[in-house]
Amino acid sequence: MNGNKPKYQKLKEYLKKTIIDSELKSGDKIPSENMLSAKFNISRHTVRKALGELVNEGWLVTTQGKGTFVRDTKNNNGGVRRIIGVMTTYLGDYIFPSIIRGIDQVLAENGYNIVLCCTNNRFDTERVCLNNLLSQNINGLIVETTKSALPNPNLDLYRMFQKRDIPVLFMHGSYKGFDAASVYEDDVEAGYIAAKHLIQLGHKKIGCIFKIDDIQGHARFEGFIKAHREHDLIVSDKNTLWFDTADLAYKVNENGPVEELLNECTAIVCYNDQIALKMIDIVRAKNIPVPDRLSLVSFDDSDLATASEIKMTTVAHPKEKLGMEAASIMLKMLSDPGLKVNVKIKPEFVIRASTGPVRANEADSAHTP
Repeated sequence: MNGNKPKYQKLKEYLKKTIIDSELKSGDKIPSENMLSAKFNISRHTVRKALGELVNEGWLVTTQGKGTFVRDTKNNNGGVRRIIGVMTTYLGDYIFPSIIRGIDQVLAENGYNIVLCCTNNRFDTERVCLNNLLSQNINGLIVETTKSALPNPNLDLYRMFQKRDIPVLFMHGSYKGFDAASVYEDDVEAGYIAAKHLIQLGHKKIGCIFKIDDIQGHARFEGFIKAHREHDLIVSDKNTLWFDTADLAYKVNENGPVEELLNECTAIVCYNDQIALKMIDIVRAKNIPVPDRLSLVSFDDSDLATASEIKMTTVAHPKEKLGMEAASIMLKMLSDPGLKVNVKIKPEFVIRASTGPVRANEADSAHTP
């Protein structure tokens, strides 16, 4: 136990590690205060402080007259503890409340409670969430992936859940290097039907705006390419705009790189409804009428899709249905710990006022704002 951390904190970390590595198993009695004090050359007061915090965090339980034990995964009535961790990138807006509502509905019907946490699509925040959930002795973990197109620096913590036989289910994507069950919309098909719709309306110069650090953006772009190939159309680099979580405000801005797409294209496929709504504001400022001179397609069919006077054509996200499916899969995984499934939900297309046929004089030349 070297380093500059307080002695009680070092003891806590040591005991957590022995539990995670199964050196101390569920129900095992831990060494006495005197033994720990002597082994680590610290005071009984320091030992007592470390044990007290581990009890409060759910790692240990103290029984009067008997000692301190590794917390059992069974409750006092012999039934399975019923807590599922749910970690999403965002909580309070867009499609996320609907997803969480679907999860909670199914789990509550089956006697489970959920513990929520939010990563804000940041790896460092994801790490804090995972550590917190590890300390709460949950039964299962449902995760909406964070920056799923990038290597994940937190796989060591996910493997701790595996070591403790806590099933992990991913939504919307998965992490390379970590084998787990997943449930997601078919984003390749979503990108395909979005682009195909525009092509069938006569558009040939179709731009796209996709998110580069989430695997959904890559999958939607793959479908976008597929539709173009089927119709012998070229996907141009100059008509493809990639953004990440950090540079969205710069990329999708009236004076940003998106301007080139507006000069070159008669239609644009937007990564989601949030991006599409930003595009509506931009084209309004530039006096570009939608859909007469520019058609827009988005994804998710959130409340934002109908928030503007121009109602968005969009590929609907299953939202609450996906949440309910995730909860149902988790229940199966709890009863069958070895279960590894990958469920793909077919997307639905909603046509509204933001798309229309390409104008004859726009088909072979770019429009100028």
